[in-house]
Amino acid sequence: MIFLLMFSYRKLCKAMVVFFALCSTGIQASTPSPIAALDLLIAETLIEIGVSPVVVKQLSSLNFWTGNTYISSNMIEVGLPGPNMELLQQVLPSMILLAPWQTNQEARLSSVAPVNVVDNYPYTAEGDVWDRLLSFTYELGELAEQQQQASHLVQETQARLAILREHVAKDCEPLLFIQLLDERHIRVFGDNSFVHAVSQQLGLCNAWKGATNQWGYAQVGVENLFNTEARLVIIRSYNSDGLEEQIARTALWRYLPSVRRGDVIVLPSTFWIAGGLPSALRFAESLVEALETPPEP
Repeated sequence: MIFLLMFSYRKLCKAMVVFFALCSTGIQASTPSPIAALDLLIAETLIEIGVSPVVVKQLSSLNFWTGNTYISSNMIEVGLPGPNMELLQQVLPSMILLAPWQTNQEARLSSVAPVNVVDNYPYTAEGDVWDRLLSFTYELGELAEQQQQASHLVQETQARLAILREHVAKDCEPLLFIQLLDERHIRVFGDNSFVHAVSQQLGLCNAWKGATNQWGYAQVGVENLFNTEARLVIIRSYNSDGLEEQIARTALWRYLPSVRRGDVIVLPSTFWIAGGLPSALRFAESLVEALETPPEP
């Protein structure tokens, strides 16, 4: 009898956790079926084309890398490393969208809802990243039956980037786009990266010509930048603890011409470094604003 009571109590506790998780997202019986997007790039694009609610893995990470842009959007968190299968079953999404690098979860998740792997995911194949970003947006529009909204997002992004391009100097000043891992190691972004694709739309030049991984970056020591004459653009990291503001006082970093000149740019974490068109616009706007701001003496 005690065992049965304890078992029932544990089931009740689980049910209450699910209930309060659903209530906290504002889901009601009349709410349209959500779409689950367990990849940040897919999630931000779905939100931007009007899908609501969207099921995501971790709200805090999404909010950080989108600068809290979607903090008032209708999202349901199902946890990391997740998803929480019991909560996902209670949510009952109409479909689950996966990036190609998540296909190992397909069999397990297909017991909850139909699973689609997004074919035009921009960071898993060769070819122009910008063209693939556009194809990816159109594909999500078709999958979510939001074709008109997806087309509008593409047109709006291209129009805004064209305006921003007019604010950029025409001499194509070389830029080095990096993220700090610690005081001596960085990620540097190359020609198959998100930041390169967007900077090209602005008429800017990426100075890094070295090899990169499928996400478009290489992890190297800072000494690998010493012979590259370019302005440094630091993208703030999730756990950098203010390193970006400290490098100017570090002897090793003084070997970089940009640090010696004092014209280093630090960009906020308002965009995902492997993002979609929404992140592209936030990145472009913050970069152009920084380029137009004179360096502090």
